[in-house]
Amino acid sequence: MKQGNIHRLRDGAELVCRIQTDLGIETPFILCAPVFPRSEWGALTPKLHVAFQLDGHPYVVIMSQMVALPGAQIGPVVGDASEARDELVAAVDLLVSGF
Repeated sequence: MKQGNIHRLRDGAELVCRIQTDLGIETPFILCAPVFPRSEWGALTPKLHVAFQLDGHPYVVIMSQMVALPGAQIGPVVGDASEARDELVAAVDLLVSGF
């Protein structure tokens, strides 16, 4: 798994984006943010909601809802948002540092 991968959770249809970078060690929990089709989310908050394309369709990573999930809950890779890496990292900085 790598940062920016979009995964389907093992227990359902929900999608998450892996935010945590590959540390070279296995950790029991992995920092992720939920992913929704753009049509299922209202107004985007600039610098916190990161828009990207998945299979030609608009989606959004809801960075303000990040959570550490048990690695066992994270299923297969179904897409990639790594082209938005700078925006994802900037959203983490905004949430943690306020800038």
